[in-house]
Amino acid sequence: QNFANESIREWINEQIEEGDLLWKEPYVELVRGFRRGCEFQDLVDDPSIPFHPDTWRSFGREGSERGSEPYPLYKHQEESIRSVLQGYNTIIATGTGSGKTFCLMVPIVSKCLELKEQGTRGIKALIIYPMNALANSQYNEMAARLAETGLKIALYTGDTEYEEQKAREEFRDRFGRKEPYDSELISREQIQTTPPDILMTNYQMLEFILTRRD
Repeated sequence: QNFANESIREWINEQIEEGDLLWKEPYVELVRGFRRGCEFQDLVDDPSIPFHPDTWRSFGREGSERGSEPYPLYKHQEESIRSVLQGYNTIIATGTGSGKTFCLMVPIVSKCLELKEQGTRGIKALIIYPMNALANSQYNEMAARLAETGLKIALYTGDTEYEEQKAREEFRDRFGRKEPYDSELISREQIQTTPPDILMTNYQMLEFILTRRD
């Protein structure tokens, strides 16, 4: 160690010997389980919120297996779902693995099912992501969960091809699946011609969508 300033050299050596300049002592944090919330049926039976009775079928423990046992809700998920369905702007701030996606997707799917029954066409929910990696991951899961519901979902990023054939090739490379679910629109042509119920994108592509003539 070559320091021109003797005081700095002494301080560095002292911190290395006695302090935590290079490493810290082991830190152990005990994470308690999240509080349990209500059942999906409780949301269906609650007259204060408009909750579609078929929503739970997309949120079973087995993921894409329709009608599997409903995933148990945490208390913060229940509160978020109620808040969104009652029309409040809602911020969800919880840790990793706490199920934030369900907090927003459960009320979105419920509302989309309701509007579909009413004959409302077009995009009903717009989900904007800061990074494509996160969008790809959550899109893949939700596409599986929405299979056989009659709802459509699409991912519109710079990787989304315009023509169907090229989109299928890109789709296989990106998601590792040979065929899309019946819930998916995978090309820009499909998205423009028959807009999905749920559109996932990023802020840059959203700007393009809003400014381009098509």
